[in-house]
Amino acid sequence: MANYFNAGITEVSFLADEDLTTWQWRLVMAASRVGYVQKFDILPTATSPRTPVGILVNDPSAGQEAAVKVIGFTKALAQAGACYLAHGALLSVSNDGQFCSASEDTDDPIYGIWFGPDATSGSIYGNVVLNPFPASGLQLLSSTN
Repeated sequence: MANYFNAGITEVSFLADEDLTTWQWRLVMAASRVGYVQKFDILPTATSPRTPVGILVNDPSAGQEAAVKVIGFTKALAQAGACYLAHGALLSVSNDGQFCSASEDTDDPIYGIWFGPDATSGSIYGNVVLNPFPASGLQLLSSTN
């Protein structure tokens, strides 16, 4: 069984704006109501600059307390998808609330670092260290540079 790091940083309490019972260990974002969070299921764009708040660590129904890890180490769900998910990889976000490897050919904001096992396909649970805010302007270096 995997051992998930814990830096002793507690979660922040919000309220679930919608049913989040199947969203545990995924990213959430601020809802339209003050003090509420909802699924992070839409990618940020120039016209809709959505940003995840953190990782949901419990599984609340609508209106219940949602415990959200906003900084430090946590268990999280990530996808290997089109990019190889390697230990130490910089992480961006996908539109299904999971982390994914940041692309080397774009300016993806960096939301964390993957400390889980290497994976080439599918979704996998692992350790992630969350940044308190997306690292902007971070240039990823390709292996050819």
